[in-house]
Amino acid sequence: MRNIILLIFIVCNAIAIIYTMAHPLTINFFSLRVMFVALSLVLTLLFILLKTNRFSLILSLISLVLVFIHIAFIAHSTYTYLFN
Repeated sequence: MRNIILLIFIVCNAIAIIYTMAHPLTINFFSLRVMFVALSLVLTLLFILLKTNRFSLILSLISLVLVFIHIAFIAHSTYTYLFN
């Protein structure tokens, strides 16, 4: 079950990152994006701390990297929206 949740987080974060890169940076669905990233971050860190098997740990680390990339894009779009 953990692997499925992690795969869903990986796919959703990848889609959100690709969507953000393809379209102009705006704050559309900002609160939804922030809540999703926060949920992904907390659950990914929890799964890293559980350390069930090597595959789950690798998926957790991939998800964690994508979460941080998504956070960077959210911060950049917020900065661009507020100061331009």
